[in-house]
Amino acid sequence: MTKSTRTLRILAATAAGALLLAGCSSARATHQATPEAIPAQPVVAAALNDKCDDGLPAVASIDPQGASLNPSAWPEKSTMAEVRESGKLIVGVAGDVTLWGAREPGSKDLRGFDIDVANHIADAIGPKVQVEYEVINFADRLPRLKNGDVQLVAHTMTMTCERWFGSKAKPDEFINFSTEYYRAGQKVLVRSDSKATKLADLEGQTVCAATGSTSLASLEGTGVVQVEVGDVGECLVRFQEGEATAITGDDTVLAGFVDQDKYAKVVGAPLTDVPYGLGIAPDDYDFTRFVNLVLEQMRADGTLDGLYDKWMKGKSTKQPVPKAVYGRQQTALEKRG
Repeated sequence: MTKSTRTLRILAATAAGALLLAGCSSARATHQATPEAIPAQPVVAAALNDKCDDGLPAVASIDPQGASLNPSAWPEKSTMAEVRESGKLIVGVAGDVTLWGAREPGSKDLRGFDIDVANHIADAIGPKVQVEYEVINFADRLPRLKNGDVQLVAHTMTMTCERWFGSKAKPDEFINFSTEYYRAGQKVLVRSDSKATKLADLEGQTVCAATGSTSLASLEGTGVVQVEVGDVGECLVRFQEGEATAITGDDTVLAGFVDQDKYAKVVGAPLTDVPYGLGIAPDDYDFTRFVNLVLEQMRADGTLDGLYDKWMKGKSTKQPVPKAVYGRQQTALEKRG
């Protein structure tokens, strides 16, 4: 299998410029899967069972039927064709989420589960394609896709109906999602000597979550004092400085915090199930199908299962690799907004 060089561009929200960094290589996929429609798998959390405007759950995506890994079969103006020609795929990622998207101490390379997934997507487009990573915060994930700053978002992003079809507050802010590639769970992080075992035990106390996250939205009506920050990594700073008693977020993110702070622990059962999808521009249907085809391949050859073992083994409860749920129609999505 071939290796491809990666280029990293770190664009923090407050940074005035970009820092180009050499990235890690990844193995290129060597065969094409033949996807078939797969029925929706049972889910526990009510949020995953809720129906969107088209009557389908948030985890449903567009069937990759007709998509191909063969460049000669791609539409001339498709994202895949343009990326292969330019040699660059621009991906929005986290820069401070250990295990998913972060720089290791003493290194300029971004590493993590989402970084590896993005590399596989690029490798499927072409062996000479470089990935240009833009570090963005939670709140910028949808806007940066909508305005074309990035072509893909791999950023521990929860699939929700509001993100598929827009919300009452932001009816014009919506994107496409790939199929689900990881199932996380929202939990709570507290100090190692805390007696709290669940969110309810923190009533009246300060709990940190990031702007634009589903974790922040879930704090409404719980009786805790919300500490809202722009980047999820800021929650760890607030926690360590005593400005937040606890942090709530995906168990994937909290596992990275525990890696960095030996005086922290994650407690309780998941508050919600959290399905991760790759974000894609709302009108980019060909690329959505292509990404879903690549994810089918990664399920079939064990790549997604292997990424769990590489990054999350022993750090979170292992769940089966999520099966693809299809049925979302381009015709319904074209009516958004």
